[in-house]
Amino acid sequence: MCPCCSTSTCATLPDDLEASRYGPRLSAQVGLLGSVFPLSFSKTQALLDQLLGVEISRGAIATIRERISATLEQPMQEALAFARQQPVAYVDETGAPTGNGDGNNPTGKRGWQWVMVTAAVTAFFQGLSRSPAAAIELLGSAFGGIVVSDRFSAYNQLPAQQRQLCWVHLIRDLNAIAERPGASTEFGAELLGLQQQLFTHWHHYKDGTIDRPALQHRSRLLTVTTTLRQQGRDVWPFQEQAWIAHRRGGVMPSLLPDP
Repeated sequence: MCPCCSTSTCATLPDDLEASRYGPRLSAQVGLLGSVFPLSFSKTQALLDQLLGVEISRGAIATIRERISATLEQPMQEALAFARQQPVAYVDETGAPTGNGDGNNPTGKRGWQWVMVTAAVTAFFQGLSRSPAAAIELLGSAFGGIVVSDRFSAYNQLPAQQRQLCWVHLIRDLNAIAERPGASTEFGAELLGLQQQLFTHWHHYKDGTIDRPALQHRSRLLTVTTTLRQQGRDVWPFQEQAWIAHRRGGVMPSLLPDP
């Protein structure tokens, strides 16, 4: 602005300049604080202010998280497609607040967070239903591997040769049998002994565990952060690179393991 004639002269902003005042690195950190480190909006505000000197509103945090979610759509779909091709998938579902951000839940119905865990990729899916159709929406209609699950009826449509009941539930049943009086006590104890032998042989073959976070957040953020942790990769640079690729163009990083 000219101080004499008050003429305003505007230059053209560079193409790679962010429209938002928050760049990709800070945006990726806000995403981390809502997924890997699930902090509330107020705690996220306080941490950014105290550690980085960044003042940010709750609305800006919500907007950034929504943008991060949109940014990660391609890696999310790629990971889900990969998971549907794996020989074994661990699946489960739990109630989770859904809200009405997309306008498809005007009554505020409580939704369901579905998870599909494979050896290299974990995919989360948010929906309003706990029906068999929702299970198929997660697994895909052409899934041909083994599904490890509890006894929930949504999985009963799968052929018996594709089902493996969760061993935690089976062991509970064996303990219940062993605690009954009479012949059941001896029979249950024998079954538990066989179960322990089976697990001993399995752990000699392969030692590993699969973890599922208890707190729920947006499905795409959970898919990305959980999968990267499975693969021993850093989440922050991935989200930063994804943000840059989505906003400025370039190669979108992949969640798939190296061949």
